[in-house]
Amino acid sequence: VKQPAPVVKQWCKEIKVGTWQSGEATVSFGEDVFSWTTKREVPGLGHITLKMKTSSITSAIFDKRSNVLKVRGVVDVPMDMLDDYYDPFSYPGSPTGYLSLTFTNINNFLEVIRAVPRLKAKTSFESGALGGS
Repeated sequence: VKQPAPVVKQWCKEIKVGTWQSGEATVSFGEDVFSWTTKREVPGLGHITLKMKTSSITSAIFDKRSNVLKVRGVVDVPMDMLDDYYDPFSYPGSPTGYLSLTFTNINNFLEVIRAVPRLKAKTSFESGALGGS
């Protein structure tokens, strides 16, 4: 009987869903799903919990200089409220197509990819290409 993989919780100091600033939050990184509750209220909805199934991840880039992880996949969002900011099916490279997570440091990120094999398999590394100086 396979034991379920542990869920790793990491504080992210900035979360962006596409170009929408979700703010900061503790993100739960599970083998099958990432989830977090917005710190700021979404107009008309209040605080919401957003999720990304790891099976939807098509690519990810981690910038070692800024500690930003950009994940291309499908985030479960209230699209009618956020459709101007987020489109997971936009052209590759579009800022509206990514979930961006800013980690406190690279060690926190490394703990996450050890716990989430699908993310590890899809992640490439860069140094300074994603902004931040």
